[in-house]
Amino acid sequence: MARFPYPDERSSQAVLTRTPVPLNVFRMLAHAPAVAEPAIDLGVALLSATSLPARLREAVILSVAGRVGCAYEQAQHTPVAERCGMTPEQTAATVEGTVHIDGLTEDEEVALAATGELVREHTLDHATVSALRQALGERQAVELIMLTGYYVMLANLLNALEVDSESAGDQIASAISELSGKQRETLSPPSRGDAS
Repeated sequence: MARFPYPDERSSQAVLTRTPVPLNVFRMLAHAPAVAEPAIDLGVALLSATSLPARLREAVILSVAGRVGCAYEQAQHTPVAERCGMTPEQTAATVEGTVHIDGLTEDEEVALAATGELVREHTLDHATVSALRQALGERQAVELIMLTGYYVMLANLLNALEVDSESAGDQIASAISELSGKQRETLSPPSRGDAS
């Protein structure tokens, strides 16, 4: 049971309307409405609007969940990771903190190594930055650092307040897929045949 009661439905309604899936983590965030909405918007953007490949993104989230002991993040994102192409063995190894995992790409392994270092050291050494930049480029490297920090922040809230986990991984995966499609439509330039 959560250490704080969840805000009543009326209090949390404005916050929950911003979320693709009304999860307990967002209900708990409604205690701090001034920061809840921007936090949700950032989370939605990190899940649907970055250039990070979906499987790499989910591997990073699971790596954070394992390294900070966040059962909630692990429960919610394992089904998402598997829908993105990770096997149960790969998701389990990622949560355990393994970096070199059969079937993952070199870029994914560089991302996992950087994630582990960020969570442990709160910074990256020069060699890791260089490897990350070479593997992912500058845009994706910054997106990965932001993604890692966001899920560490959420894990702190989830763990400290013992937010109750719900089974919503499939809903989350569907919502991310839908949001990503809408984001691509928004970002796509009109084709030559379109009227301007």
